[in-house]
Amino acid sequence: MPKGPVEAAGITAYEKFISPAYWTEHNADGDKVVLNAAGVEAFNKKIIAASPTVYDMAAYPKTLSGKTVAAYVNTHTDLSDELYREGKLVSDNYKNILRSQTNAAAIPAEVTVRYGVTVRRANLRNLPTGEGLFFYASDRNFDALQETALDPGEAVAILHTSTNGYFYYVQAYNYRGWLSKFDVAETDRSTWLRYAEPKNFLTVVAKDYTLKADGAQVLFQQGARLQLADKKASAYTVKVPVRTKEGKLQEEKVVLAANASLHEGYLPYTTNNIIRSAFKFYDSVYGWGGLQQSVDCSSFISNAYRTVGIFLPRNADEQETSAGIHKKWAI
Repeated sequence: MPKGPVEAAGITAYEKFISPAYWTEHNADGDKVVLNAAGVEAFNKKIIAASPTVYDMAAYPKTLSGKTVAAYVNTHTDLSDELYREGKLVSDNYKNILRSQTNAAAIPAEVTVRYGVTVRRANLRNLPTGEGLFFYASDRNFDALQETALDPGEAVAILHTSTNGYFYYVQAYNYRGWLSKFDVAETDRSTWLRYAEPKNFLTVVAKDYTLKADGAQVLFQQGARLQLADKKASAYTVKVPVRTKEGKLQEEKVVLAANASLHEGYLPYTTNNIIRSAFKFYDSVYGWGGLQQSVDCSSFISNAYRTVGIFLPRNADEQETSAGIHKKWAI
């Protein structure tokens, strides 16, 4: 242990502690496999059974009742608090416009699910707008409408469209909310299933990974999966989802150099692999709901476990209780 006091405002100043090697070297049985592939699959099923927000997307129903979708869409920030947009107090008229954009009255008695794939890192919103609303005029970090961020290549079920047609209400594997339609490409169910349940894929094991597709830089965060089309000794060919002008899915083949940022399939589920993945975010900025191209506390945990194929709920309270052993510690 270090001699003398350690200055720590959330992060220790003791140099050895800020290296994953210190923890893996002192972690007995750290390279022992906790669960094999079958065990991970069974554990994910337990999470789905225990959590009301995590879905097996491949088993997602093809139709939902309009009442169910209306209940989803109407569960949003009530906007009764004072909120600020670009430093100015938001008017009641603006709030009413946001409410009207949910288009709840247009939900039919039965909703036929459409299928989409995200084509870039996309913000999932509480209401159909990309504009940030904040509780303080000076705040630019804690957007009241930001729920989470989805990586490119996420399979989403499209349930509804905003009044202006610019946002889709979607179900991702562990969250619902509004996505800009320009961040989503529609496709048929069979193609969509390749993204919902990929068989051949690369996992991003670095903090993040950027590649170029459709003339733009596309960011994938840790735990994201890329569709693997071909493999050679020192390179991979992946299929990257691209949105056409008509909003349909196309796939662009991109050749990537094999390196430590990418792993074929998932990492083995060992405690040392979780530690190494977690330390990739050391000294990163805090990104509320995935803003600032970063992570908040619960997405940080979720990303580390995605690298080994475990898909947790999005929010911390559910992560704590959805599966595994739950202990209450006396203080």
